[in-house]
Amino acid sequence: MAFKFYAVSTGPAGADFMTVGAVRVLSGCGAVFYPVTSSGGVESHIAFDCVRDAVDLSGKKCVPVRFSMTRDEERTGREYEEISRMVASELSRCDVAFVSIGDVSVYSTAARLSSLVSSLGFECVFVPGVTSFSAAACACSMDLASAGREIRIVPGDESFESGRLQSFIADDDAKVIMKSPRHLSKIVELVVSSGLSKRACLVQRAGGEGQRIFSGDELSRLPSPLEDSYMSVLLIKSV
Repeated sequence: MAFKFYAVSTGPAGADFMTVGAVRVLSGCGAVFYPVTSSGGVESHIAFDCVRDAVDLSGKKCVPVRFSMTRDEERTGREYEEISRMVASELSRCDVAFVSIGDVSVYSTAARLSSLVSSLGFECVFVPGVTSFSAAACACSMDLASAGREIRIVPGDESFESGRLQSFIADDDAKVIMKSPRHLSKIVELVVSSGLSKRACLVQRAGGEGQRIFSGDELSRLPSPLEDSYMSVLLIKSV
């Protein structure tokens, strides 16, 4: 029997965002890998918390994996290769899942890991879920894009550092600005100075415990640096 590797989306926060399909797949896997991050000496494993509240994990091997979150691509590559070998070892005996917040097709560690596992000869399956920006827009009751308008998803830090963000936000289409752990405060300042506050909302920890929403004039009064920048999505509604 050939066992499969599943990249499983957990949604942005909490068991309420887990799909029936994700629960079914995880229930059938013998091993579940999950990412762990550390900040200020405190470990975080949001994806695993979602799973633990929705799936009976008794009898399953649960494996935490740590990524250094460095910009050193060589080091990051070695970490992914090591984890892919760990996954391959488990695939010799059972189906394996790697869980990731949001949807695994968007800015996901699971997608990169799947590519490596696939290159080792295993079948990989993506299990879709609720994206963080969809959850954020719904938390604001925001009709993000009107009919005929585009939605542009922008990696905040990268586009800010390259100087492209100013042109990205200038038109009337909708924007989703995410992945901004280093420059979120400056990005919010740019949105405010560009006169876009009335169309913008900043959502932190969308749908989860501690969710916070800032919009309109509130954006100009936020402290710098902002907390929870990694778990933040900045939305700009289309005109």
